[in-house]
Amino acid sequence: MARVAVLRGGHSMERDVSFLTGRRVQHALERLGHDVHPLDIEESTTGALMEISPDAAFVCLHGPGGEDGTVQALLETLGIPYTGSGPLSSIRCMDKDYAKRALRAAGIQSPPFRTFLRRAMNEMGASAALDVAAEELGYPLVVKPAREGSSFGLSRVEGPDGLFDAVYEALGYDAKILLERWVEGTEISIPIIEPAGEEPRALGLVEIRPREGAYNFEAKYTPGATDFAIPAEIPSEAAARVEETALIVYEVLGCSGFARVDTIFAEGAPWVLDVKTIPGFTETSTFPLAAEAAGTSFETLVETILDAALRTEATAKL
Repeated sequence: MARVAVLRGGHSMERDVSFLTGRRVQHALERLGHDVHPLDIEESTTGALMEISPDAAFVCLHGPGGEDGTVQALLETLGIPYTGSGPLSSIRCMDKDYAKRALRAAGIQSPPFRTFLRRAMNEMGASAALDVAAEELGYPLVVKPAREGSSFGLSRVEGPDGLFDAVYEALGYDAKILLERWVEGTEISIPIIEPAGEEPRALGLVEIRPREGAYNFEAKYTPGATDFAIPAEIPSEAAARVEETALIVYEVLGCSGFARVDTIFAEGAPWVLDVKTIPGFTETSTFPLAAEAAGTSFETLVETILDAALRTEATAKL
């Protein structure tokens, strides 16, 4: 059995969700017989990691600090193997601007977007281009922070009157924001697992059906607020295309171990919205729900992810 540090909490807006994920992972690892050391992120974290000297770190940190390469770079400095993607892949996926540019260069369809930075707005008057960008994209559109998760700071804007309020809302969460064309369709999440020594594979396609309104923070983490169809109820040819696209996205962005690709299926094709390198593992999260539907227990899922991190002969992470 391994000595495992479970990193959870942190300082992002998703701190509470990280604790939920971390506790669930911790208890699964304990049931599997591992020596588990849960750690919140604080000034003493590095010293604690050096003292514990774990065989691996199971990263359960969501949002900035956890999914943006910060903790991954630290763990590499300390020589501690860790779950999930490496620093470069984490940076690419956490920043939706970077991710969408990489996907566009690879010929992968993602909703058209425009990027605005607070610095450009403060120093270059970039706010004057907001209306132009919105008109080019067309209404309705989405305004969202480039580097946040769980739908924090995200607004759907129906017309010009709501644009500036949505922009300032998003800028309250991040200094970089996106205006993105709204694509109406079926929301499908594709959890991907990469066991040690094997090719990545999709655990299944999860169709997301919020009972009321959008798939926002409350819909994601309130039991009963969202219904899921596993597998997604789309034609088999379409399902194959969605799965193939998700696996290509995983490869293009350099992901490792596991990740979740979020899409909208519309106009007969998947539109890639987002990639989460550390997806939630709560009771209502799509990743463990897909694993369960595929016949994989939560303990087996956690053990598979940990085993991939412990394999020292594995290819170096990006």
